[in-house]
Amino acid sequence: MKLNRRYFRSIKSSLSFYISTAVLTIMTLFLFYMMNIAGEAIWEFGDRFFASQNLEDAHFTTYFPIPEEEMEELEKEYSVNLEPQYYCNIETDGTTARVFKKTGEINLYCVTRGKDAEKNDEVIISEGYAVFNQISLGERITIGNKTYTVTGFFQRPDYLYMLQNEDDSYMNVTTFYLAYVTDDAFEDMGHANCLYLVRYNKNDQAGFRRKINEQYYMRTYIPAEENMRIDMVKKQAEMFRVMSYLILAVMPLLVVVLVSIVIDRKVRSEQKLIGTLTALGYKKNKLMLHYAGFAMIPGLSGGIFAAFFTMIFAQSFGEVCLTDYEPMRIECHLNPIAAVAGIIVPTAMYLLAAMRSVNKLLKKDTALLLNGNAEQGKKNYKNIMVKSRISFRVKYALRSLAGNPSRTFVVFLGIFLGSYIALLGYGFLDTMEHTKQRMVDEMGTYEYQYVLNELISGEEYGGESLIMSTLENKAGKQFRIIGTTDSNPYLTLKDMNGNDISLEDGYYVTSFMAMMQNIKTGDKITLCNPLTLEEMEITVAGMIDNDMQNAIFVNKENAAKITGIGEDFSNVVMSDTALDIPASQIVRIIKKSDVKEQFQNMSNQMNVMLYFLIGMGAVICMASIYVAMNMLVSENRTNISMLKVLGYRDSRIDRIVLRINHILLPAGFLCSIWPVFASTDRFMLFFAEFIGVLPKAYIAPQSFLYTAALTCLCYFGALCLLRRKVSRIDMVESLKGNRES
Repeated sequence: MKLNRRYFRSIKSSLSFYISTAVLTIMTLFLFYMMNIAGEAIWEFGDRFFASQNLEDAHFTTYFPIPEEEMEELEKEYSVNLEPQYYCNIETDGTTARVFKKTGEINLYCVTRGKDAEKNDEVIISEGYAVFNQISLGERITIGNKTYTVTGFFQRPDYLYMLQNEDDSYMNVTTFYLAYVTDDAFEDMGHANCLYLVRYNKNDQAGFRRKINEQYYMRTYIPAEENMRIDMVKKQAEMFRVMSYLILAVMPLLVVVLVSIVIDRKVRSEQKLIGTLTALGYKKNKLMLHYAGFAMIPGLSGGIFAAFFTMIFAQSFGEVCLTDYEPMRIECHLNPIAAVAGIIVPTAMYLLAAMRSVNKLLKKDTALLLNGNAEQGKKNYKNIMVKSRISFRVKYALRSLAGNPSRTFVVFLGIFLGSYIALLGYGFLDTMEHTKQRMVDEMGTYEYQYVLNELISGEEYGGESLIMSTLENKAGKQFRIIGTTDSNPYLTLKDMNGNDISLEDGYYVTSFMAMMQNIKTGDKITLCNPLTLEEMEITVAGMIDNDMQNAIFVNKENAAKITGIGEDFSNVVMSDTALDIPASQIVRIIKKSDVKEQFQNMSNQMNVMLYFLIGMGAVICMASIYVAMNMLVSENRTNISMLKVLGYRDSRIDRIVLRINHILLPAGFLCSIWPVFASTDRFMLFFAEFIGVLPKAYIAPQSFLYTAALTCLCYFGALCLLRRKVSRIDMVESLKGNRES
């Protein structure tokens, strides 16, 4: 007898099992491949584009301009490349165009479509805005009071992640874009802002920065690694790569546990055959490898199909995750290592599960195997409630559940997995929506925040003035210091217990900053002024309940000491109405409505992936329940056949056999709720570093209803598919006393 002849017969008789387990494997691998492809593609593109376009190492602004001849001296003395970047922010009908003067050395732009602007009435614009607003080459757009012809689209290395302001939460391609015109046309636009771009060739950054501050008084300094427009490219690529392998380690593992239990039961159901083969002289290793071959089928077929399908549609898979950036011209491909890992990991786990089961059975006496009594030492549940007068249907259900704990666990795990994944998707959606409202509440009651390019004294323009500056910790991570008064009508500062705090008591960190830097009340932390590079040690007096800002709040006197700004001066004004401040004095205006809109845009971009996650949960739920219930039907073929002999109709047999596990439906759903909250919290902690706020896990009541309805739909859908299998079981099977393998 050749064992390999059994493969075809076994696959044919258990085709539904192999298909459903392969589907489970495929669905868990798709998310892994999608994340991995996106992470690798973004990382490779960023490296290449940053290098080819001479990305800045940092940029800064000064209160006094640096003359051209002095820039040349600074370049020689400190071995740096230094270049001024002139730009104008021009608002037209609610849309802001940031028009740049062309640079020749640093942050070079790349025309991606069309051609550069050569005439004074021509313009090239950032491609993301053009794509979103469906602007074509040759169209006319208005900037200020002049109309230009769009001749091309471009990208800049420092604006791949299109933030209008560096401290914004999310990209903006709806009401903000970049533009280049000819040098003559730029000069005609009037007053231009200036910032300086720098690339370091030697490691004397501190000396260069001190020199700049001493002679020209730095106003801001932002290194590339703290610039979200730049850093978000590498950060999100890293996030995708980490998450992909986390998904490979966790998600398939849960499915593998489910499938492994099923494989274990299928092996045990063939104990008579295994006993026969042992009696015929087949060695232990031979039998283990034979059954390992059966177990490898769903792993290999599912893994190979998922890898092959992903290779064909790699570009589409990767582009799902590229919506946050300017259009990247990248070639997405599946990393061979990731492809092999996706095939090997589930296959190896299935193989080990089968070999373990066979090895365990082969330790039993061959006579027991031949009689099908290898499990005789286990507790017998056949006499449960034997004297009870409750209905046969209830007795049968209880005996089936208690007598087959592994099978019961498989059904429970299938319901749990489907509910968990679907509810996790809804949880992410609800958490982001809930955070949008919390963000508005925790930021304060102001509507406008004006950041000025010069210091003002007193309440010159109305509103509430304050001191705001950027500081660093010893690791170079930046955060804000905000100097204000306890009487500021636009800020309500409360501690973690909801009590009002007074800034006269010392330095208070926000709960977000405390979480990001692991700070506790009473800790001593070192603050570094990135402009002067002076350090100061402070003691944390407490924490402000604020998950939306990475900041330290102090009174104006302490803020003045740290920043070097006089206590009677301010550089930021808050107001609940628009103020009449000259445009030449404004660096930027932060509107609360804009912040809310940015967060909403981010949520909208995530929706595609989250709905994919919900759909995947539904498929996994249905497939896993089908696998488990299919096993129940296969193991009860003789009982079902006997019920038919006794005259039971198919509909009644369905109620007795297929409805056994109804009690597990609410149990699996309810048990998934706490893990979803825990997982959402952990993910948001990981996500907080990328978006600059800390969302708190929240699930809306309707999401529980949607998930429960989806889980029920999958559960009863799987039962409907199995009714045909029950109806095809013949009465003769019970008379033969045989069970199909």
